[in-house]
Amino acid sequence: MKINKIISIALTLLILTACQPKKEPFTTEWESLKKHNAAPEWFADAKFGIYFHWGVYSVPAAIGEWYPRIMYIHDADSTEKWWWWGNEYHKKTYGEDFHYHDFIPMWKAPEFDAKEWVDVFEGSGAKIIGAIAEHHDGFSMWDSKVNEWNAAQMGPMIDVVKAIADETYKRDLKFMATFHHGFHGLFYPKEDNTVIRPNSDLNINYTNCVVPKDEKYKKLYGTYSYEEMQELWINKLNEVIDATCPDYIWMDFGQKFIQEDYRKQFLANYFNKADELGKEVVVNTKGEFFPTDLAIVNVERSTMDSIQDEVWVTDFILGWAWSYIEKHRTAISPAFAIRVLADVVSKNGVMLLSAGPMPDGTLPEEQVATMEGIGAWMKLYGEAIYNTRPFNVFGEGPTELKAQKADGSVMSGLDKLNKKDIRYTRKGNVVYAIQLGWDNESAEKVLTSLSGFEVKSVSALGSSKEIDWKQTSEGLLVNQPKEMPEHADIAFVYKIELK
Repeated sequence: MKINKIISIALTLLILTACQPKKEPFTTEWESLKKHNAAPEWFADAKFGIYFHWGVYSVPAAIGEWYPRIMYIHDADSTEKWWWWGNEYHKKTYGEDFHYHDFIPMWKAPEFDAKEWVDVFEGSGAKIIGAIAEHHDGFSMWDSKVNEWNAAQMGPMIDVVKAIADETYKRDLKFMATFHHGFHGLFYPKEDNTVIRPNSDLNINYTNCVVPKDEKYKKLYGTYSYEEMQELWINKLNEVIDATCPDYIWMDFGQKFIQEDYRKQFLANYFNKADELGKEVVVNTKGEFFPTDLAIVNVERSTMDSIQDEVWVTDFILGWAWSYIEKHRTAISPAFAIRVLADVVSKNGVMLLSAGPMPDGTLPEEQVATMEGIGAWMKLYGEAIYNTRPFNVFGEGPTELKAQKADGSVMSGLDKLNKKDIRYTRKGNVVYAIQLGWDNESAEKVLTSLSGFEVKSVSALGSSKEIDWKQTSEGLLVNQPKEMPEHADIAFVYKIELK
């Protein structure tokens, strides 16, 4: 009898499944691609992620991830003459005839351990964990068939993307791969870049360049035609999509130099592969190379000045620079990271941090310490961050934040966020007031943004002490507990239940 019932249920499910309308695959038309949901719920819930900048440029451990470009800029009269010192540094340190590809045999990574890295990233509270797939330098971080210049076949001999993806997926976290390679064909200075830079504001002729021109180096140094650039761009993406299908493909500004037809083909390939696997995926745009109907907006080292209707994302450096710099062994503080995160989340954003591992595969201890500090705070107060949505206002307080660039990226004032600043998040009928530090000067505070709301109760995350509060004509008056809860010097959270 039980067997017949099971068979009957199975047949019913098959019939119902068969009757479901089949989803049409995405085509390369914008009308079709815009049917993609730019920000699925999992992304809006995640709030925080960590990835890293690690590559051949980590070997010299100087200047940064743009080392391979800067080392070749000889022309002091070029518009980039302020970088010319990098060429002098390179020649003085490694000699006149030492090329970027000569760093590759020097790159060994005996300390690399994907499990250990993901342990640290997860311990920070990150819900999105990423790996750099390729930076501007043309060196792929996966076992590529279309680009022989890759980390699995030379240098560290590791398929870094797959290693991090496998560890991330094991933990039911979301995996991100970052692609900066749209700028590759334009990255290395050459005598005549005008052909490969159509409609570009970066048409600069360098008169004294020594980028190797041998055919065997063309995929590394981008000495190919504009047509070859497009094909290699999409073929690299397709390899990673087929191998790991990241939950989020992060894109840098250079995709604006890729022809629209190729950009649309990438999106169709990615979205269709995700549908095949039953995944909801995310892609971002820096600028306008993808429509915001289907891609989230990315601003670099910045936040927004108000709550945004759509979910957006930002990136910050965990260390001194995006990649590891030997002479600058510093890291941002957990307090800076958490306060900026609170500001970002209050405005409907998601924040990413980028680590800069050492060339041998070690995560710098000062960066690890910061990630541990972030994780400790998130364990106590993460309720006010994860799965939240913006309140009616993002916050209140004296600190002014100003964008330093016309595109809104890079913002001053973030390091000034302090105990007088409040940022709000919401979950149902609960509002979280995140005070960005512990106020030793005044325990009493009026949350003016709660004026007009009926409050049922007020408590403090991380503390069992009762909170003194009352509603006034000016807003909700609250008092800090007499004893500071653990890690509340970074940020302290009032949990306010509304009627």
